Amino acid sequence: MAFELSTDQARYIARMRAAWPDADVRVHQRAWGVIVEVRRHGRTIALVAFDADGGVHRDAPLRRAA
Repeated sequence: MAFELSTDQARYIARMRAAWPDADVRVHQRAWGVIVEVRRHGRTIALVAFDADGGVHRDAPLRRAA
């Protein structure tokens, strides 16, 4: 299933690319939308889910492990 990103979703991706220009941005398609993952040095540094209706669902920040 393919869907077109809303303007807000596309802007969100642009902000993530600007914040981490050297990071790898990966997109994982799901039946309800997509998950966008930002990875750097083999670690996930940001996740966001976009639904087909234009919604943006950010992950909750995690505290750094000791």
